[in-house]
Amino acid sequence: MAQKLYDFFLKAGDLGGVQARTRLSILAKMTSTEAKSLADTDEKIQFLEVHYQAVVKEFGKSGATKAFTNTVSDSSGRITEKLRKQMAVFSDLTAQRSVYGDSIDSTSKRITESLVEAIDVERASIWLYNNDQTAIECVDLYVRSSREHTAGAVLKSSDFPNYFNAVGSQRTIAAENAHSNPATAEFSEVYLRPLGINAMLDVPIWANGKMVGVVCHEHTGDFRKWTTDEETFAYIMGNIVGMTMERLGITSV
Repeated sequence: MAQKLYDFFLKAGDLGGVQARTRLSILAKMTSTEAKSLADTDEKIQFLEVHYQAVVKEFGKSGATKAFTNTVSDSSGRITEKLRKQMAVFSDLTAQRSVYGDSIDSTSKRITESLVEAIDVERASIWLYNNDQTAIECVDLYVRSSREHTAGAVLKSSDFPNYFNAVGSQRTIAAENAHSNPATAEFSEVYLRPLGINAMLDVPIWANGKMVGVVCHEHTGDFRKWTTDEETFAYIMGNIVGMTMERLGITSV
């Protein structure tokens, strides 16, 4: 058993929960199960050490270990119900094998429809960088109440520099109050207020070892504190988009 290799995944989990373990798996192109079955050679240990340090750099700034459940804001019964809903949505989605390879457009539509139900938001969208990463383009936006899909909107870094700086840090943006959060406040007057959006959750999409876009969730109504469970579920959905891009050979819009 490759205990030293597997230990990197255990340490990643201690550092940043499921998100950090998933990130290490993406960077190393190796699952924790595979790590257990491989021999603890110096070459493989050094290989995983490099990618683990990248995870430390990404997740270590907060200095806090993230658990898969957040017991602060919800009762245990509500947490359980939310997790069951997320797992049911995830199971339904991944049962459709075509979700990983039809096209980025069809995959994105399935993902956004799944996200509005699993995370209980009004709007969910997938955005990908252009070649020089000076803009992101909407591959799909799904509005829950109207059941409508749209695409094609473009956000330029020159118009929203604070948001792009935040996104460029490759970390999750969990804006409980999107109007005051430094990363999202630029959208307040031109976008958020007209649509009644008060909270945003954006997580990175990774493909071929680099960040290629974001999955965005927009909550209408009261301000909203996002849970670690919701961040993790969104992160996993972003990974499906990334895997689809890798399979189709897509690097940008």
